[in-house]
Order: sequence, then C-alpha cells, then structure tokens
Amino acid sequence: MTVIRSFCFALENQIKFVTKDMTHEDLSWRREDNSPQAPAAGWIVGHVLVSHEQIVNQLFLRNDPLLPEEFYNTFGFATEGGFPKEYSLNDLFENFKQVTGKIVEELMTKDENWLEEFPDDSMLPPHWKNRNHMKVFVLHFNHVFTHAGQILEIKRAREKGAWGF
Repeated sequence: MTVIRSFCFALENQIKFVTKDMTHEDLSWRREDNSPQAPAAGWIVGHVLVSHEQIVNQLFLRNDPLLPEEFYNTFGFATEGGFPKEYSLNDLFENFKQVTGKIVEELMTKDENWLEEFPDDSMLPPHWKNRNHMKVFVLHFNHVFTHAGQILEIKRAREKGAWGF
C-alpha cells in the first residue's frame, strides 16, 4: 500500500515538474486543427486530476466527488481538449492537493487484501474491466503518467525544452 500512496504523490509532483515554466499561452496551445486527439497541456493537467479523482476517490474509495462539476465537463473523457482562460495551474494544483490528500488519507485505512478486491467496473474502459484494485491502479498510473509525457512533447513543440534541456 505504501507504493500506491507514493505513486499518488509522485503523480502530482510529476505533473508539477512537467508544467514548470509554462505560461497560460503554452498551456492553451494546440495543433492548428484543434484535434481532440491533440489536447492542450492545461487540459491534460485537468484531465489527469479528474481521472485520479474519479477512478481512485470515487470509484475505488466510494467517496463523494471533490471537484466542482465544471471540472468534469471541461476535463473529463471525450471533452473538447482546450484549456479555458478561467482556469490556471494554481487552481488545478490546489485541487490536486485536496484530492491527493483525501485519497492518501483513505488509503491509509486499507490493508493489502483490499488490493486483491475487485472494484465496481461499470465506469471503467472495457480493457480495464474484470481486474482487481491493484491491476486497475497499474493501468491508471500508466494512463496518467503517459499524459505527463504528452505535456513534455508539447513543451518541445513550444521550444520550452523538456527534462531540463
């Protein structure tokens, strides 16, 4: 369980790291065709936050939603992919602190056996179904850390460098 809790903090820290020194213009930038398959970096941050909150806090831990409804409508699966002007990284990271804090607090009450239990998978993508908590955690962290890599590619496209180069 310690590793899972550590990954929750690592996720938040990795997103902070990859967005370091990005302006709102950088966070809003998208390919010229505004393809939903190429979302803005700011949308990716919001999407990672919403995914973490929905999958871990709501689905696994069965808690009430922690984020405002508009977050789900702006950053949820199959949304437009833009980063609206009314959002800032600071706002998103304040919400990250709240979500991560609640999740880690709840995970402290779980034992290793809980990881072998199966969550309600009605909200999960088809390839995540019929898997225990541990396996879905692995898929979830793979998903969100892959998105962190997308932000690095956007930084490269914006000539902001990545990984300190």
